[in-house]
Amino acid sequence: MLNQTYQDVEIILVNNNSTDGSHQILHKYRSEFPDKIFVFDEAKKGAPAARNHGLNKARGEWIQFLDADDELLPGKLQQQFEIASNTGADLIAGACLLKYKLKNKINEIVRHADPDIWRGLITSNLGITSSNLWRKRVLLDVNGWDETLSSSQEYDLLFRLLKNNAKVAVDDAVNTIIHFSDNSISKSRDKEKLKRILENRVNLRLRIKNELRASGILTHQLAQAVDTYIYTELTNNYFAIPEYADDFMRKHRLDVKYSRVISLNTKMFLKHLYAQIVAS
Repeated sequence: MLNQTYQDVEIILVNNNSTDGSHQILHKYRSEFPDKIFVFDEAKKGAPAARNHGLNKARGEWIQFLDADDELLPGKLQQQFEIASNTGADLIAGACLLKYKLKNKINEIVRHADPDIWRGLITSNLGITSSNLWRKRVLLDVNGWDETLSSSQEYDLLFRLLKNNAKVAVDDAVNTIIHFSDNSISKSRDKEKLKRILENRVNLRLRIKNELRASGILTHQLAQAVDTYIYTELTNNYFAIPEYADDFMRKHRLDVKYSRVISLNTKMFLKHLYAQIVAS
């Protein structure tokens, strides 16, 4: 944040039960920049609680969330403030670069926000926490982050903002980099945890579909986007939690293109076969 070309900012650092000396580091920065940096403590564990704490302490009109593994390029804020000024938007959904470090190899994926706002929400292509710029007032209007959720918090928040008629603009410039290490991208072997994550993702899409239907704006394309997203999640996680996937498929009829079904199932079985070969 200190390298941003736009410098009329306050930097709020929230210590969330750290045990690695982060608290001392935060106060070191506070002593170096006493007019710009402010440090607070949040006892309730979890990113949503820490973000809500910072949100409530913030004095500015706009909020830029930033986690420890995120990097903002110098022009990020200036670029998105200009878009907000030109569009009157309440949320700027930004593009980002995802950098995955796997042993000695780095894979890079660019994710752009979808200009079709509801489709972007359904498919998780409406920016991410740090690539977006958020107007404080609209966040407070929906009571901020849901601290009861264990996952899918940012898209739950985006959903509530859209339901509350927040105006969204898209920023196609890549000014945010998310760094994933080997540890941060390893999947949990806790099947109950995986099930909760999957349930949160699936249930959110069902809520979106019901909202669109109730509002009279559920097109066939959007309904199919919801069903395809859910089927993709069920397929990708099938061998970890088959009971949940089978139970869901028995209760719900999903409209997914046949070519997509074949492609997903083929990938699922090949991935499972490869895992078995490696394990043996």
